[in-house]
Amino acid sequence: MAKLKKFKSYNEVDENLKFDLENILGSKTYQQLEDEYFDLFEDAIKVKDSKYENIQNYQKYIELSERMLILSNKINNYLSNKLNTNIVDFECNTLISKFQAKVADYSKRLGSETNRIAKYREKIEKWLNDESLKEVKKDLEATLNELDHKLEDSVETFLNATASGNPSPEELFSVLTDSEIEYGYALDSKGKKHKITDGTRLQLLKSNDSVLRKNTYLNYNGAYLKHKQSLSKMLYQHIKEISVNSLYRKYQSSLDSILSADHVDKKLLEIIYSSVQENMGVFRKYHSAHKKFFKAKFNKEMEKWDGAVDLVKVKSNYTVEEAQKILIDITSVMPYEYPEVVKKAVEERWIDYMNVPSKRSGAYSIGESYGLDKKYILMNFDGTINSVGTLCHEMGHSMHSYYSDKNQSVFRSQYPIFLAEIASIFNELLLNDYLIERAKTDEEKFWLLSESIGDFIGTVLRQTQWSNYEFDLYNMIDKDEPLNTYEALEKLYVDNAQKYNTSKKAIKIGEPSNVYSVMVPHYYYYFYVYKYALGYIVANVFFQKYKEEGKIALENYVNKFLSAGDRDWPAQILKDAGVDIYSKDIYSKAFKVLNEKVNKYIKLGKKIFKK
Repeated sequence: MAKLKKFKSYNEVDENLKFDLENILGSKTYQQLEDEYFDLFEDAIKVKDSKYENIQNYQKYIELSERMLILSNKINNYLSNKLNTNIVDFECNTLISKFQAKVADYSKRLGSETNRIAKYREKIEKWLNDESLKEVKKDLEATLNELDHKLEDSVETFLNATASGNPSPEELFSVLTDSEIEYGYALDSKGKKHKITDGTRLQLLKSNDSVLRKNTYLNYNGAYLKHKQSLSKMLYQHIKEISVNSLYRKYQSSLDSILSADHVDKKLLEIIYSSVQENMGVFRKYHSAHKKFFKAKFNKEMEKWDGAVDLVKVKSNYTVEEAQKILIDITSVMPYEYPEVVKKAVEERWIDYMNVPSKRSGAYSIGESYGLDKKYILMNFDGTINSVGTLCHEMGHSMHSYYSDKNQSVFRSQYPIFLAEIASIFNELLLNDYLIERAKTDEEKFWLLSESIGDFIGTVLRQTQWSNYEFDLYNMIDKDEPLNTYEALEKLYVDNAQKYNTSKKAIKIGEPSNVYSVMVPHYYYYFYVYKYALGYIVANVFFQKYKEEGKIALENYVNKFLSAGDRDWPAQILKDAGVDIYSKDIYSKAFKVLNEKVNKYIKLGKKIFKK
């Protein structure tokens, strides 16, 4: 197996391993696209009031908005993707800064569209059912509903004008955790120092050296604990601001204001929380078996810092070409043009693969892709099976965008975050199924089952636990409970964590891992983490339908889910595709699949680790 090549700069990377951003520009220069965009923006400013004089004028404005959105998609994707290959690029940073400043200036001249909609409310309500406005009806109705929570025009104008001067707890959190927290070094059993970073932490926790694992666990959590009060103040202030604004705008609660954006209610959260809690037996069965296999393997009890250690060794080195072949193989089962588009994505440079200095970490598939031929993917391929999984995961997002853009207008093509993780997780399930079917040894099957079960635990169990904690946190802050210290937040976190505890040992105040009560970035994403758990459940249901019904289920998945975009509210889109998120049945189906995997894992483990 050839060793993965290391690159010192982006210029060293082969062209076929970079995404082709020039395709966005076509026959034009970047400056021509920008000039065209601001010419249209100027036109929008000119008609900002007159477009409401009659429906004909508004129809013309809709056409203008469509052209603006497509140009905006091209400009933002060109600039952001280019920057993410070298985040310190001076020229690109300057272009972005100038573009954003100009957009802010034009937006100021345009003023508040919400205020104008309020002014012309009666007229707009009469237009709503006109066929010519069907593509924007959903947006107009959402804005009209929000008007019930709108403040006076002068107040809204003041809030918008002064927003840039408000302190941002989210930004402070990001600066502290991304730039200023140092995890230091972890000593191994021989006294050798190992640098701890977000990039090396998992590798260190997988080490066969138990001393190194323990020190990595303690030092990583300890780095955050040194800032526990600052982190607590930031999180409290972030949610307090949401709470004050929501209650002042006459929402019943801050969570109601957030959930209303997706047209879901607290009943859904209660169903998710209760379904996971009712199935804790499956997680505990796995945890108990995993501890026994660990003891059989290492002849010692498993500690908190031992969970990431692989109990068996399997193939873990892949080339980009091997990853591409696996991606093409797993998606060959899909209907219609899906497999051909995946091949096209591989061959026509939709994907930027290699890790280089100053490239953005992690991975993503672009949003706002309507009007772009290529649905770009950025990743940092490291040759592991996790990178193969990342490629398949991100292609799920890109194919979701492909079908949404193909079947919906620009106004309805951008599927909401609520639905965003389903297609990517579905592809992960395709990958795991593919690898298990081709596994040549019991050890391979055992490892793959362990990875799949681990994904379920990390996405469903852990995210549900965090969401339940957030749920209580938001509601208590609405009631002005004193939760602005680490001690108060830790207690609330522990009370929730105990409901999702897989161990027989109770979770206690003072444990280092309790710092997750204040260090999870997604707490700043406006009550978001439950969507991960729900997305994983739904993806499992879609996958189970495929395994039971074959081609018909896959066609339904493409036609009614991938192609739906934002044509309706998320719960209704899923219901139309055969998945009712308000029915406990879908959670039972997902946990049935998990239970079967756990039973197979235990059966193989007993065979592998028998004395």
